[in-house]
Amino acid sequence: MKKSSTIDRILYAASAEIALRGIDGARVEKIARDAGVTKQLVYHYFKTKDDLYRAVLETVSRDMEILSEVEAYRNHPPRDAISLVIETLFQGFMKHPEYRTFALDQALHEGEHISVASHYLPTMRIVLSEVVAPILARGEKEGVFKPGLDPHVVFWMIFNLTAGCFLNEKIMPEISGIDFTSLNGIESWRSIVTTFVLDALRP
Repeated sequence: MKKSSTIDRILYAASAEIALRGIDGARVEKIARDAGVTKQLVYHYFKTKDDLYRAVLETVSRDMEILSEVEAYRNHPPRDAISLVIETLFQGFMKHPEYRTFALDQALHEGEHISVASHYLPTMRIVLSEVVAPILARGEKEGVFKPGLDPHVVFWMIFNLTAGCFLNEKIMPEISGIDFTSLNGIESWRSIVTTFVLDALRP
C-alpha cells in the first residue's frame, strides 16, 4: 500500500470525524478504524492529534474553491465579481460541511492550529491581494464602489456574513423560524447577504 494513499485515507477520515465532533471530541481510534489502519500507524505519520488536525487544515486551505475562480473574477464586472465571491463561499460551506466545524474550532482555540508555516495564511493573503483588492479597485475606478474601501475589512465582512448561516444553523431556526439548513433557507440567506453587501459597497 502506498504511503501517500494511506495518508490520504487518514486525512479523509480525520476530516469527517473532526467535522462531526470538533478537534476536542474527535477520537483517533475512530479515525484509524474509518481509514482502515491502526491507531499506531496514525501516530506514526502524525505524532499528535493536533498535528493531524493541522494537516487536515492544510488540505482544506489548499482546496479552497475561491482560488480556482481568480480568472473568472477578472472577467466579471465588479458587482458581479463580488456576487461570485459570495456565491463561491456559500458553495464551499455547502460542499464541505467540515468548514463550519473548523471555523468554530479555530475561533474557540484562538487559531492555535494555524501555524506561521501554514498554507492557510498565504492562501487568505492571495484571496485578498489577487481577488478582493482588484475587484474593489476596478469598482472604484468605474464608480460603482465607494472609494478607499479596505479589502481586508470587506472580505471579512463578506466571509462572516456568509458563514453566519452555517455557524449558527441550529440557533437561527429556533429564534427566527426559518430552516437555514434547507436549500431554500440557504438561498434566502445568500440572496440577502449579496444585496446587503452590494448596497454597502455602493458609492
